[in-house]
Amino acid sequence: MKIAVVGTGYVGLVSGTCFAESGNYVTCIDIDAAKVEKMRNGYVPIYEPGLEVLFERNTRQGRLEFTTDLKEGIREANIVFLALPTPPGADGSADLSYVLKVASDLSEIITEYTVIVDKSTVPVGTAEKVEAVLSEKLNHALFDVVSNPEFLREGVAVEDFMKPDRVVVGTSSEKAMKLMSALYEPFVRQGNPVIFMDERSAEMTKYAANSYLATRISFMNEIANLCERLGADVDMVRKGMGSDSRIGKRFYFRG
Repeated sequence: MKIAVVGTGYVGLVSGTCFAESGNYVTCIDIDAAKVEKMRNGYVPIYEPGLEVLFERNTRQGRLEFTTDLKEGIREANIVFLALPTPPGADGSADLSYVLKVASDLSEIITEYTVIVDKSTVPVGTAEKVEAVLSEKLNHALFDVVSNPEFLREGVAVEDFMKPDRVVVGTSSEKAMKLMSALYEPFVRQGNPVIFMDERSAEMTKYAANSYLATRISFMNEIANLCERLGADVDMVRKGMGSDSRIGKRFYFRG
């Protein structure tokens, strides 16, 4: 399959490299010409264990390429991933200008059916906004917008991507669903699920998961403060709590 990934930050580069490792032909697109030239010459701009080996193998074998030209990068692509920054604005809301600008650009250059995938962490309703921008200049028969949030942990992102606990895909299109199923099939051979749902639910799943994990850590920090005051050992408390199958051991470390 031919894949394009717009944005070569942490999520974009890990995703593009891992998709190439599973046999796809991937073009990563970035507006930073100096960064693109360095990656063409074998430089990996982020540190992530295991990434450099996959990066080198797939660039050498011609499955992973880099360009600054959006039109050239998406040529013949079945799926285009948007892995763009969504920095917080002055009021704390996510800035979607990068995502919507690329969607606008894509609306002028797509000529064949393409699945556009929101891979960035975006607010609920973003898929609809991307769809609206694309629809301004593009026949809806030529695209579908999908929400596919990432759940990567720094330090083990390659392992998380290659062997995911689950893959969440938000789409109401049967055509897009079939393409995304084929794309992720090599990553879920051990039986972990690809969970299909509507776009808003997929976007909400990302926020719900992040919030819950943060809540667990915050809770254990509060327990640590209590233990310090009362003379209890927080590590023993954590082990006692985490051994309960309803609670589990992960994400219960203070700090």
